[in-house]
Amino acid sequence: MYIYRSTINTLVLILLPALGGMWTLQTGMLNISQEGSMLVAAFFAVFGSYIFSSFWMGLFFAIIASLVFNLIYALFCVNLRANIWVIGMALNILASSLTILLLKSIFGVKGSFTSDRIQQIPFVHLGNLGIFNGVFNDFSSIVWLTLILVILFKYIDSHTTFGLHLKAAGKNWRALDSAGVSSIKVRYMSILINAVLVGISGAYLSIGYLKLFNKDMSAGRGWIAVAAVIFGNGNFTWTIIATVAFGFMDALGISLQTYGLNSNLTMMFPYLAIVAALIYQGVKSSKEKAIEE
Repeated sequence: MYIYRSTINTLVLILLPALGGMWTLQTGMLNISQEGSMLVAAFFAVFGSYIFSSFWMGLFFAIIASLVFNLIYALFCVNLRANIWVIGMALNILASSLTILLLKSIFGVKGSFTSDRIQQIPFVHLGNLGIFNGVFNDFSSIVWLTLILVILFKYIDSHTTFGLHLKAAGKNWRALDSAGVSSIKVRYMSILINAVLVGISGAYLSIGYLKLFNKDMSAGRGWIAVAAVIFGNGNFTWTIIATVAFGFMDALGISLQTYGLNSNLTMMFPYLAIVAALIYQGVKSSKEKAIEE
């Protein structure tokens, strides 16, 4: 049960940015800056919640911060056609340094900050469910929101005109522009949607099941989301499978620490899974290209 609940908590952190990242990839704009965006959102969630003593304001600040951060990414990569890896890496490094600077400047601390004024995003209790109490009860409301978003994204991705526009922007943007739909606008929309989801994920990280901000607390989860998107290659089902697998490996690594395994070893589990998944994806892509040729 511990592994199950830990998997759900980790899965939400990865799944939210992966859903939005999947759409950005479909438009031909893989969002590399999700690690930094999540970290900035986590900081401003704590800042907003602390200043106003309201988790709603924390969530609002997290989303706004993520939107601003991703608008910078979009400006360089969509309008100026800069290299997505260079800009993404630069923004991720900026986020790490910026949050440490803000932590020191605003709260006067270097490592972490917590306070009784920080309001946590509420948990949902569904009543006495008997043997299913541990399965469904006392998860953050963000967990249930994520479930709704997964269903909504699946429907939009497969059954709406917007879903077709996303794919057209990546595969043949000239045809999309010729049809009177701006491919630049579609790419911006996908990045901004991604930004909102990353903002929610960052808020969940710092004021969801915790009530603090710690420097570099995203701890590579944004990169794991990017890896899940790359593995899924824009496909909804494979992106979900990848996020579930990575979330489970992360939870398993944490759980095995209680049995005496070295924490440095167990922390490698999700990243080993990523390496294996990306090797598989690379071999698969090479075979498909060989067949086409």
